[in-house]
Amino acid sequence: MTTTINADTVVGGAVVTADASGLLGLQAAGNTGITLNSSRAIGVGSTPSFGTSGQVLTSAGSAAAPTWSTPAGGFSAMTVVTSSSTFTIPSGKTTLKVTVVGAGGGGGEADSANNGGTGGSSIIASGTQTITTVTATGGTGGFGANAAYKGGGTGGTATNGNINIQGSGGTAAGIDGGNGMAAGRGGSSILGGGGAAPNGALGAANSGGNYGGGGSGGNASGGSFSGGGGGGGGAAISYLTSLTPGNTITVTIGTGGTGGTGGASTDGGAGAGGVVIFEY
Repeated sequence: MTTTINADTVVGGAVVTADASGLLGLQAAGNTGITLNSSRAIGVGSTPSFGTSGQVLTSAGSAAAPTWSTPAGGFSAMTVVTSSSTFTIPSGKTTLKVTVVGAGGGGGEADSANNGGTGGSSIIASGTQTITTVTATGGTGGFGANAAYKGGGTGGTATNGNINIQGSGGTAAGIDGGNGMAAGRGGSSILGGGGAAPNGALGAANSGGNYGGGGSGGNASGGSFSGGGGGGGGAAISYLTSLTPGNTITVTIGTGGTGGTGGASTDGGAGAGGVVIFEY
């Protein structure tokens, strides 16, 4: 049997409310807990909250009403940021996963002491949305060839992420089967491999792979000395919660370190630039 309710009706101690627009409510102890509107959307609370698309009802236990919330994980879209800018929190999104990767260091130059440049830091910071600043530093440059030291650069680090990851260091130049000093390869980040060491004593240096890979060292034309590889960029993975859609986050992208220079055929490889990836 179907019963049409046109006014407040007591059902077993609870009160069912209805109005002419079709808004149906269920009260317990004088408080409206659940509301059903004419579109069959479910609202909770005395001032009904119907949530937003994609949200789910989350229990607060037996002593409080449930609330609408955005489920963790299950991200279906991403924005890849490769130049410094601002990111606007998308409509309906209150949680973001952010991957921040610093830039790779440049490789050292061969036949001289010209080191590669250090990669720049990638950063997310407050814009109109207040967040904790998250920084991923770039890898340092590889050492240029000289009689004292031909070491690789160190990997970058990260701070304030939920997960902080250090980039791999570049390798030092080493003996290459009697052909002199083989150049060092670049260190890797979590997203980009380091530049491969040149093929043989006469090969050209290689740039780091995107994103955050260090450049390889340069090889001397005569194979006598070569440079060390640059370090890979550090990385941070962070979950940002309780965000307000439409607010902005400031994004800084690190620039890859330049390869050490001295001669076109013996220069070190450049490090790859950093990146910030938003998933939502």
